[in-house]
Amino acid sequence: MRIIRVLAVLSALAVTLGGSAAGGRPPQVHEFTILHFNDFHGQVESLSVPAGEPAGGMARLAGQANLIRAQNRKHGEPTFLMFAGDLFTGTSFSTLFQGAPEFSALKQMHLAVMTTGNHEWDFGQGVLMARARKAGFPVVVANVSTDDPEHVFWQSSLDLDTGGLRIGVIGVTTPDTPLTTAPGNTKGYEFGDPVKAVGQVLAERGKDWDFVVVLSHCGFTVDKEIARKCPQVGLIVGGHDHKVIEQPIVENGVPIVQAGDRGRFLGEVQVKVSKGQRATVTGHLIPITSSTAEDPEVAALFIEPLDKERTALSEVIGKLPEALNGDRMILRANEAPLGDLLADAMRAEGKADIALLNAGTIRAGLPAGPVTGRDLLTCLPFFDSLCTIRLTGAQVQSLLNRCAAMPAEDAPGGFLQVSGLSVRYEGGKAFDVKVGGEPLDPSREYLVACSHFLLSGGDGLVEFTEGKDVRDFGVGLQELLRRQLARPDLTLPEPGKRIVRVTVTVEKKAA
Repeated sequence: MRIIRVLAVLSALAVTLGGSAAGGRPPQVHEFTILHFNDFHGQVESLSVPAGEPAGGMARLAGQANLIRAQNRKHGEPTFLMFAGDLFTGTSFSTLFQGAPEFSALKQMHLAVMTTGNHEWDFGQGVLMARARKAGFPVVVANVSTDDPEHVFWQSSLDLDTGGLRIGVIGVTTPDTPLTTAPGNTKGYEFGDPVKAVGQVLAERGKDWDFVVVLSHCGFTVDKEIARKCPQVGLIVGGHDHKVIEQPIVENGVPIVQAGDRGRFLGEVQVKVSKGQRATVTGHLIPITSSTAEDPEVAALFIEPLDKERTALSEVIGKLPEALNGDRMILRANEAPLGDLLADAMRAEGKADIALLNAGTIRAGLPAGPVTGRDLLTCLPFFDSLCTIRLTGAQVQSLLNRCAAMPAEDAPGGFLQVSGLSVRYEGGKAFDVKVGGEPLDPSREYLVACSHFLLSGGDGLVEFTEGKDVRDFGVGLQELLRRQLARPDLTLPEPGKRIVRVTVTVEKKAA
């Protein structure tokens, strides 16, 4: 009798320590790979860059993913390809075809799951709904809701199976989406707090999963907050702010990854996990260069639409004496000649005192020499019209203070390019504001040229919603820029006369 009791105790001890009553073997280790990219912005063709530099291109991105998937398959290791939002907007190709070829390519690439970015809404909710429902892969977004069940095209989370290990994927997108797309595109939809949304899904379903991935189009700052508030998450695959994160950055024990933009990198993350234990996560970025082999089937998907695009947009519409830089880090932090040129055209057409244009409207630069319709549509992919509104000097000052407070190293698209005024940004505030060479009068009303997008308070610039005497000219910003480029006497504005940014340095006191 005593022998039986001793054997029973030893058997129970073996189960507790080793997870198995037979020999105390360690628990099974599951290995799988997550491939990821984000902020593609319609860049289906490779970028023109020096040899060896990241060039992107969807066919090459697919080719690299195929290579890794085939290698993993030899070892029985599952591979999941994930996309963290902003498939649309940024090229003339995307604007012409409204993302249909890109969605077909993602299906051909065997995408496991995607979340939506704010630019997925740029062509209207009807287009997004149609694309998502025919995608052939799931869309996950936990922080979006609607009262109309027929308008739901997503799910909050997704279950993936590696053969015994249960993986949960929770999707979230930026709550600023209604402010960063055209008015009406998100009507009827609510965008909630992504951190709370992740926490709610974990509370409801967390026990169902052995490993949790958050697929996020919220930006690095929000991703870190998710990691701090939800430490049970195993990995955050991010997007939105185009960060090139070479290796996972760990916040509160949670690895965060992101792969730049425009398909220039494919992220590869290896995960090793045993049930009941914290996973081991390693990762890196793979540059997609001109030497990366293409997937021929994905490349074939773009032959016909690219031919149609070239035919439709190949006409030369004007010439430039020099290239105009469209780098977002320039446009969203300082005065830029391209911003000056467009803002000047807006002010002249609207016969306004001032022109203000959010830098996020401009998505690419323009080349020196002949400029084609394709170049123009790539530069200004959004169909937006010129408007005027009357704002007080105090409201203009408030808008400029917002710009001054935006971080120069990572400014948002709401940073304003200007015409008709000059300003100095220092210490997070706007000083020495002059309109037409005269000091800004807080009590005076100024006629301000802007875009229809800004009238809705886009990019959080709510002062535009408080003005009066709104007029929509019905003239697109693309048309205004086209007219400028077609002028034989075109002279580019002299840069550096409108916005001066003073960097404040604090001297350390000697100990």
